[in-house]
Amino acid sequence: MRLARTFGRRHWPVPVAAAAAGATFVASGIIRGTYPFGDGHRSTNDLGQQFVPMYAHFRDIVTGQAPGDLLFNWSSGFGVPFLGDLMAYVGSTLSWIALVLPRDRIDLALFLVAVAAIALGAGAMTAYLRRLRPTGPAWLAVAGGVSYGACAWAIDDAAYMTVWLNGMVAFPVICLLCEWILRRRSATSLLVTPFVVALLWTSHFYTVYMATIGAGIVVVARILSYDALVSWRDRLIAAVRCIVAVGLGIGLAAPLLVPTFQVIRAARPSPKTTFQPHDAVEFLSRLLPGSEGVGTSPGLAVGTLMLLLALSFPLNRAIAVRERAVWSVLVALTLLSMQVRFTHEVWHGFDSPNGSPFRQAFVVAGMLVIIGWMSAASGLRSVVSVAVPVGLVMVLYAVTWNVRYITGTTHIAVPILTAVAVLAWLASRRPVPDWVRRGAVALLVGAVLVEVTMSAVAIDVARGKILSAAAPWGEEQDGLRSLVMSADDWPLHRAAPGAEVSVNDPMLIGGEGPQYYSSTIPDDVSRELMGLGFGYSSYGRATVDPQNPVVDAVFSVHARVVVDSGVHDAERPRLATNDGVAPLVTVRSTKAWASTDPAPYGLQESALGADVYTVPTLRPKQVPGVSVSDRQGNLLIAPVAGAAKPVEARFVATCRAGSEAYLAAPTFVGEVLVEGSGWQTVLDPKAKRPGVYSGAPMRRLGRVGADGVVELAVRVRGPARLPASAIGCLDRHLLTAAVGRLNASKPAAVSVGGHSLDIRLTPGAAGTVVIGVIRIQGWRCSVDGGAARSPSVRAGLMAVPVGAGASDVSCVYRPVGTRMGLAVGAIALMGLVLIAGALLLMRRRSGGRIAADG
Repeated sequence: MRLARTFGRRHWPVPVAAAAAGATFVASGIIRGTYPFGDGHRSTNDLGQQFVPMYAHFRDIVTGQAPGDLLFNWSSGFGVPFLGDLMAYVGSTLSWIALVLPRDRIDLALFLVAVAAIALGAGAMTAYLRRLRPTGPAWLAVAGGVSYGACAWAIDDAAYMTVWLNGMVAFPVICLLCEWILRRRSATSLLVTPFVVALLWTSHFYTVYMATIGAGIVVVARILSYDALVSWRDRLIAAVRCIVAVGLGIGLAAPLLVPTFQVIRAARPSPKTTFQPHDAVEFLSRLLPGSEGVGTSPGLAVGTLMLLLALSFPLNRAIAVRERAVWSVLVALTLLSMQVRFTHEVWHGFDSPNGSPFRQAFVVAGMLVIIGWMSAASGLRSVVSVAVPVGLVMVLYAVTWNVRYITGTTHIAVPILTAVAVLAWLASRRPVPDWVRRGAVALLVGAVLVEVTMSAVAIDVARGKILSAAAPWGEEQDGLRSLVMSADDWPLHRAAPGAEVSVNDPMLIGGEGPQYYSSTIPDDVSRELMGLGFGYSSYGRATVDPQNPVVDAVFSVHARVVVDSGVHDAERPRLATNDGVAPLVTVRSTKAWASTDPAPYGLQESALGADVYTVPTLRPKQVPGVSVSDRQGNLLIAPVAGAAKPVEARFVATCRAGSEAYLAAPTFVGEVLVEGSGWQTVLDPKAKRPGVYSGAPMRRLGRVGADGVVELAVRVRGPARLPASAIGCLDRHLLTAAVGRLNASKPAAVSVGGHSLDIRLTPGAAGTVVIGVIRIQGWRCSVDGGAARSPSVRAGLMAVPVGAGASDVSCVYRPVGTRMGLAVGAIALMGLVLIAGALLLMRRRSGGRIAADG
């Protein structure tokens, strides 16, 4: 096997580079004292809020401990698809690591996934460098691989968005596969490449899409820079072979990709973002090691040595002019494409992200390493090819000295590495003893590893001042999980774990709660939950449980982990149970009852099927220092000029005595006075874009007194809006009666599978089976084995009309696009089979002259 033989020759740099890159990442954690080497937390932002919980849930699915499967997640958001999350967050080829460790070591599993991905990226890049220029110094290939695998993008942007590291791995792997195809007419290369590409694309389609574009640019550079002796016909044939192999690989992944793309299309959108180019000096400052600018600037740094070598490439006369010109232009254009709006959109699939706008930076980092290696492997013979890069780096170093992304590590590392690199070059050019030359090489390699390690430390320190990190699994999580598991009553009722650790606690801790944070959350789910009085952040992609008794009754939440405020031991969570909830499935009348009350009270009543709220009109009281005006159904509250801040405003309304008053004011920035708890923040003044990015959940204010007067007291520091229908008064007696009717209508039996429901009815009059799950695309239901149809909707819930005497209802969820994905995958597989057959036939006709093992 030709590829195996190629790797077999002097293969040691690949595993050495992989081990060294992984070791630098581990060493940076040891120095920082972060988990698992100290008390410092490393689960920064989405790592702790999304990846760790989703990996825990994935582990539970595979081990049979989760209510759901790889297609559907019964734990979160009252039931949501899981395939999108699998592909967007968990679907790494390294996810198996989570399965071999205990569940309470899920944080360690994510750390090991990051280490392994960084190691694989370094090893793959080293293999590609050696394939590209086999005669270059092996130690330099190792240094190049480490510089790529632990580049600034990998440490700053991807280490806490773990699945992004798959794109970094994919870039050199696809380059390597296409190089294999370009160099030889090999049957094996055409047959192996599609399967590897399919594996990569299902690991993380988003960054692997970027990696594929980057690999395409590299292939174009390779073809254009061929010697003139290679005909354009041969070049085009080679390019087509590579395109076909990669295209077939993407096609093989279609059974997962197409449904995932449909899930993303149906997901909660975020406001359109207009890309703005970055300041040129700040942009270029990220080329220097130790620089940090997570979420705002590109992580381009690959270390001082590889930057110097990359800058030497256009000046290195040992390389053919054509090759220097082609590669230099393409690398420069690729770098420039990060600053141009149209090409920025292309890199991101025409969906410009709201944060981290330079997610393709790893491609540029890889290209810098590639041309740096090509220059070094060809030999740096002239003083100009060394002096000019040193001068350019030192100019950049001086110009960016005070740029906000530059750290103290940058100030120290750049001059030291530059000096060591120049000394090593001088030693290689002078007639010195071998031990001096070897010592210079060892010193340079050691300096590169130290620089990479200390850059990772500096990045982590700087990033930690901006982004918070969640604690790893410990006694708190053990206690919460025990509480939730003790109340397990699924599928009759739900047990919600709250959000004491993360916004994805239903996946992390267990149970079946409403909390859910994902970029793939269905827009239908997000809108319905917001309409029911849920709070939200991230443009509605993260939900906040209002802990409302009507919502609990509708969605059958009979137990919840809570932390009482204003009492002794308030920080200690406890399990609060509620028997006043309906079962998951109820049978209701054929005609739906709709409330006339405004949202969210009216929507809750419609979902419940009963009138339980009174929604009074708020009347402002005259209070010094504040003005209140009615603006199209909203009460505009504003401090008057010269008033001390904050100012207090008061409103009154009339409700039934003994009822409970609730406040629904999702966009209100200020505080509200809550009975027994004092002043509580509705939305903080620092909240991101209230009503767009974030919204406050409905909250209980207290019990209405015997006089029936509700007094609402709010406190603001600036202009704020309060809905005129912000107050709703819940009559508990009416709620209890409504829940009693729903319990009396429960079916004979309910069985919930991974992505299905089977309901056995007590035959009776015609009606509607209502399921406590928000209706989304993909559900199909049948009655008594009849034709499967999409369920109807009742106040956002799944509803299935049944005729008189019906006995069984079955519902199955299948992601939209499954059939198309399977069809595309089958076509790709058929194409691969045809190619294999054609190659076999050609081989037989040529008497075996066409190599079959590359």
